[in-house]
Amino acid sequence: MSPNENTPKLMPEMPITQPEMPPKAPRKRKFRPVLLILDILIVVMAVSGLYLILKPIVIHKLQDNMTSELIDAFEQGDGTIMIDPTALEVEGEEVEYVDEYETFMTATSSSDSSVSSVSETTVPTQAPSPTPLPAKVVVKAIGRIKIPAINLNMPIAEGSTRYNLRVAIGHYSASADFGQPGYSIFLGHRMYTYGRHFNRLGEVKTGDKIIIEDKNYRYTYQVDQIDTILPAELIAALNTQTQEARIMLVTCTPVRVASHRLLVKGKLISTEALP
Repeated sequence: MSPNENTPKLMPEMPITQPEMPPKAPRKRKFRPVLLILDILIVVMAVSGLYLILKPIVIHKLQDNMTSELIDAFEQGDGTIMIDPTALEVEGEEVEYVDEYETFMTATSSSDSSVSSVSETTVPTQAPSPTPLPAKVVVKAIGRIKIPAINLNMPIAEGSTRYNLRVAIGHYSASADFGQPGYSIFLGHRMYTYGRHFNRLGEVKTGDKIIIEDKNYRYTYQVDQIDTILPAELIAALNTQTQEARIMLVTCTPVRVASHRLLVKGKLISTEALP
């Protein structure tokens, strides 16, 4: 017997297999509603941001279109256009005293003339309810203003109402007519966009020309005085008396701050009949 005959034979090794595990159930997405809400918020914020960026651009474009339409109406027709009183609002117009000037002066005159007839025992009447806004507001152009030094060419509307100043420069109705003795006063928004309305009025210097035109005449004024005053001083400035034919342009300053009022004044140097 050979030495290896009694040696037990080893069985070949069998591969060890792991018992099959049941497939794992997919995990539930516990945070899915939260993620959905976050996605919605991101979209809303993006749309809101885009709206805030585009809104002033669209309003400015519409205002400029209405300004061009007003100039065309002045040159070719009766000088009137219709605007929506709730549209084309100018940022900050609620703190820039415009139509309130004329209302204030009218109320002051009426109050002064009736003081002596009012008894000490008179009971003040209740303030009237606000007048509802009309569906449309008429803006009437009576001329145009040009300032070559700042490349300005704008229609002039009669009255310094907030509606007029959205699309034009307003002639303060209580002031002198074009080219006549006294101050002919014009108010305009400073605007935030370079070159719009009276935005560049701060660049005007003494010696520069201001041209006012109506249907029949061109009045050329030369700037000889520039003042900066507080808003509380404006009423007195609007009532400045003079025997000369002069002009006064009024706007807010500085841009976006509007803590003061800029007054650009000049004297009439020529009057020309238009063809």
